[in-house]
Order: sequence, then C-alpha cells, then structure tokens
Amino acid sequence: MIEDIEPKSPSTVNLVRSSQPWTKADSAAGFVLRYLVPVRRQLTDVLGSTEAADGSLKVLLAHLVSVGFGEHRQGRLRDYLLRALRSAARMRSGEGNGNGKLEANLETLTPESKSWVAYWRDGLLERAWRSLERYEHAHADRPVYTVLTRSTENPQATAGILASMLQQDDPRQWDAARVEQLLPLARTMLAQLIADEVAETLENPTREDVKREIMQLGLGRAFVGMQV
Repeated sequence: MIEDIEPKSPSTVNLVRSSQPWTKADSAAGFVLRYLVPVRRQLTDVLGSTEAADGSLKVLLAHLVSVGFGEHRQGRLRDYLLRALRSAARMRSGEGNGNGKLEANLETLTPESKSWVAYWRDGLLERAWRSLERYEHAHADRPVYTVLTRSTENPQATAGILASMLQQDDPRQWDAARVEQLLPLARTMLAQLIADEVAETLENPTREDVKREIMQLGLGRAFVGMQV
C-alpha cells in the first residue's frame, strides 16, 4: 500500500480505503507483532519491569500462534489486546499470591484508560510516520517525510524559513516554492496512512466507525482541512 498513498485529489482522505481489518488476518500472531510497542509499554507499567513485560508477551504470542484470535475475533483490536494483555499479566504475576498491588493496577486498566489510549495512539502514529518515511526512500524525488518532519518540529515556520533549514542538508533541492508544493501533499499522505492504520484495527469498519475511532484516540488534528 506504500506505493498507493498519494491522494487522488488534493487534501482528500478515504477513511475506509484499507481492506485488511484485523479480524481477517491470516496470522493472529503476525498481525499483533505490529503492535508490540504499545502492548509492551502498557505491560511494563502494569508489571513494573521490562523483563516481566517480555515474559508476558511470550505468553501472549504463544497463545496467538496456538489458537489465533479464536471466538474473540470481533470489535476493536485495541480492546481485544487489552483483554489479552490483562490475562497474560495475571498469568505471569501469579495473581492470588496475596499481593494486591498488581490486581489494583489491572483493575484500573480499562478500554478507555488514558495510558492505554495514549500508548495505542502513539503506536499507530509511529507506524504511519514510518510508512511515510519508506515512501520517501522509494521516491527520492518526493521528500514528503523530510519536509513534514521539519514542519512538525517547527510548526510556526513559514515556507521560506523551512526551506532555509532544509537547504543546510540539500541546497539544490529546497526553496520556498518546493516546500509549498510538497507540504500539503505530505500532510494528506500522513492523514491517509493514519486512517489506514485505524481502519485495520476495526471490525468491518465504516466511514463513521473510522471517524469515531480517530476522534476517540485524539488523532483529529491530522485531518484538519482535509476532505474525508
């Protein structure tokens, strides 16, 4: 899908373009591997160490390899993974040993937990950015990742200022007109990638489903000014 992320028209994002929802994944373990970073971060918070988190991850992945998503192949992937990591954490900790601290931590871990939502959002954003970076590597004449990264780091900078910054690395490629040409394209491409990431974590997503999840995850800013 990297080759197909350029918008069909300026500032237009298709919220249901993705055709790979998690519920139809051929390999449950393989699909979940995409989201190890947010899951590992949350497990580390719950269990108190990366070593314990990695142990729980091994339990979770072994289960997915063995039985897949099973009868729980429905709804949002982030809700499924939250239930799965809670179960893996209980198994790892030996819950019921008289230590109530871990149980309390698990009980506060709900689908709308601020920490879980933040880790999940950051994980999806990171995947979208990496996809944009891979696109640039494959299309050297369209440095959309570079210009959007510099703009994100300097949100108040004008096209001329951004061009001056970028000229330090490649003076032949950058001027204000080049920035003005590429920056809107880069923003639309990143928004499309975010929409694709969100759609793939939903079951049979509709346009309204994707829009709702985008807002619940706090990703709406990426779509300001876009036609969706």
